[in-house]
Amino acid sequence: MTKSKFYLLTLLTAILLSVVLGSSSSFASDTYSINQAEPTIIVPLTQWNELKNNNEKALNLIEASSVPLNESQTLLVKQANELTEAKNTINKLTTELNKAKEDLVKQEVTLNRMQSSLDELKNKVENDKRTIKRLRMQRNLSQMVGAGAVIGVVIHR
Repeated sequence: MTKSKFYLLTLLTAILLSVVLGSSSSFASDTYSINQAEPTIIVPLTQWNELKNNNEKALNLIEASSVPLNESQTLLVKQANELTEAKNTINKLTTELNKAKEDLVKQEVTLNRMQSSLDELKNKVENDKRTIKRLRMQRNLSQMVGAGAVIGVVIHR
């Protein structure tokens, strides 16, 4: 129901009440006595018919507005359920994301250890290459010295 219809309905109801209550002289008079006979209100027939028609229109508007209100309430309940499902899905995804972050941190630590191990192996391989090169040079030098000694011994004989 739109606000304008609601205001119109409220206005019509207020007018109806004020006309009915304003026409009643007993409403403003002494009403505390229960034993008093209820006074009769005299209203012209045209005014009575107009009030009756206005009352019927107001009742029809109220009845017509209750259907969209029920539909709105049903839709609201459905949307609340969907929001709850969405919240649960978000919570589940958040949990999975946090787990994935933890796994990523663990993998990063593992990769850093592997990188350190590779760096150590690389340094060891380089040291081994230098050692092999030095040992070859020592072997070649000792062979030359040995060959020179043999030639020197042969020449001196």
